[in-house]
Amino acid sequence: MADFAVRVLTEDTELRAAHSLLRVALHSPPMSDSDWESVRKTYAPKRYFGAIADGVAVGSAYVYDSAMAVPGGNTVLMGGLARVGVRADYRRRGVMTELMRFQLADAKANGHVLSTLHASESGIYGRFGYGIGTRAREIHLIKPRIRAGVPRSGRVRMLSSAEAIEQTAPLYERIGLYRTGMMARGRDWWTVQFEDPTRGDEPYLVAVHSGPDGDDGYVIYKAKGNDRYVADDYGATLEVFDLVGANQAARNDLWRFLIEIDLVREIHAHARPVDEPVELLLENPRSCITRNIDDDVWVRLVNVPAALSARTYGDADPVVVAVNDAFLPENSGSYLVSREGVTKATAQAELTLDADTLGMLYFGAWRPSDLAAAGRIRVGDHAALARADRLFEPDSIPWCGTNF
Repeated sequence: MADFAVRVLTEDTELRAAHSLLRVALHSPPMSDSDWESVRKTYAPKRYFGAIADGVAVGSAYVYDSAMAVPGGNTVLMGGLARVGVRADYRRRGVMTELMRFQLADAKANGHVLSTLHASESGIYGRFGYGIGTRAREIHLIKPRIRAGVPRSGRVRMLSSAEAIEQTAPLYERIGLYRTGMMARGRDWWTVQFEDPTRGDEPYLVAVHSGPDGDDGYVIYKAKGNDRYVADDYGATLEVFDLVGANQAARNDLWRFLIEIDLVREIHAHARPVDEPVELLLENPRSCITRNIDDDVWVRLVNVPAALSARTYGDADPVVVAVNDAFLPENSGSYLVSREGVTKATAQAELTLDADTLGMLYFGAWRPSDLAAAGRIRVGDHAALARADRLFEPDSIPWCGTNF
């Protein structure tokens, strides 16, 4: 029998203890009282869960209530799992497993269709039904120059810190979830990820793009000075944390703005779409270097029938897909997937997969035929693979773009 219990944390002292545990698990220094006063307001009520043993926190997990765009343009309710930690002396004692059971039960009770996370260690979450649902690339622009002929679609203006804190979150909501995998951002997200850093000693810089219909994009970045001043090779590095725009023209103008800032040698951008056409804007496409393509958001279908029914499918004949979900066995079963939608099936399965593979398949980041070739899908009818590739083909390469 477990010597701990998982429950919702409500008292301020409990929240602080769990957050302190998390900092130790992440090898970070302790918090001061002033640090905690800043951190405590980033927790929404009843969204922080703790594993408690003898009145002490030994595990923690937090959920950002959100929504996420799925193929076809619909959005579904989603919980973004974050701040997961287990005290070192309680590892391998089932704490993580029980935290997962608790937060997934909470997700179902709150109508969440999906659960997502960013994995600090990639080997942990597959056994709980999470699979790599979106990928992103890190790019470095080295002495970039805009190519002549790139059109302009509007103008870019910079905001003061106060204006940025007031205007950026509403603008993100106005722009909307224009790409599969993008997610809504609640007040708790904006507080911890943007507003508090912008009030700090090294605030974010924010520039907004205005097009024919008003503000339609923004970029959040910081400038890091070059301490290795050598003759004419001086130049700062811009670190881009967030760049979104309602259309490609707005995004192009924001990239132009960054590239044309004086005294900048390099631009580093993290977690960008793998197909973002930055190279096409440059005189020398090779000045845009892809440093890494990595897993971005891991996806877990909490309610498989609801999730499969929420997205659209390509023009192909139906496929019967059997899902094995060991962690949430109520999701297990066979589903007939067609261009018209999804229904429960009684026919023999043509493709069989586990819940983590379904998370990889759901947004279309991976083709069924590639997953089958890697041994992640068991094939009963090889002719079904070509149909499944067309059915699950996404309307855009999925991308989240939100760290949490």
